[in-house]
Amino acid sequence: MVSWIVAVGDELLSGHTVDSNSAWLAKRLSESPYPVGRIVVVPDQVNAIAAELLAAAAARADRVFCCGGLGPTPDDRTMAGVAQMLRVRLVEDQLVLAGVRERVARRFREGRVASPEPNPGTLKMALVPEGATVLRNPVGGAPPLAIAFPEAGAPGWLFVLPGVPAELTAIFQEEIEPVYLSGQGGRHYREMFFPGVAESTFFPLLSELEQSFPQVSFGSYPQAQGGVVIRASALDPQALGEGFEVLQRRAPQPLRNQRAAR
Repeated sequence: MVSWIVAVGDELLSGHTVDSNSAWLAKRLSESPYPVGRIVVVPDQVNAIAAELLAAAAARADRVFCCGGLGPTPDDRTMAGVAQMLRVRLVEDQLVLAGVRERVARRFREGRVASPEPNPGTLKMALVPEGATVLRNPVGGAPPLAIAFPEAGAPGWLFVLPGVPAELTAIFQEEIEPVYLSGQGGRHYREMFFPGVAESTFFPLLSELEQSFPQVSFGSYPQAQGGVVIRASALDPQALGEGFEVLQRRAPQPLRNQRAAR
């Protein structure tokens, strides 16, 4: 089972904003039965968003996370892209609209906006693709969605999430993770730091380990202070333990400064 992440935003492509959401999601999903198989960034264009989501459905991705572009300005086009992909209309969700009205009225009472009535931008946030399930947003106003992917077969799901990191993390932890990501099968990780060892020194051993333990992924990561971290991961904890034991035993330097592994 695999997840795809589709991050939406011109600001991500221009480098003005760092895509911290994808990194956070990938880390959390690596501990679930749905590790990430693809991360892609697309511009704020309806056709580009729809095309990437169609590609995810065609590839039978089990979980797809589409992040960003749910705000109250014209360049927030994710809902339109999702609707185009599904070939449905954007419709006004009455519960979302009620939440928009209550939030604007509260901000007016607090002196944060000039009118108690929603403006066209905030009203736009109540438009969702027809048939989508609106999830709860515990900390913000953008409506997150859960949409069954019929092309992917059960139980494929598309989740549409706001790009504000605080909102995305709260929705994931409270609305998505307990309901849509349950089950066994998350990856297990182990790593070790080898000080004073050049990364290339591990080439023969890692090549051999890849052949001997094909179910284990090995990676090397040089550190700014010198030395290298070797990280291994696998779905099968026994295979991971066996492969990592060989790494420890045959590493080119004595083992020191072992990091905590999970």
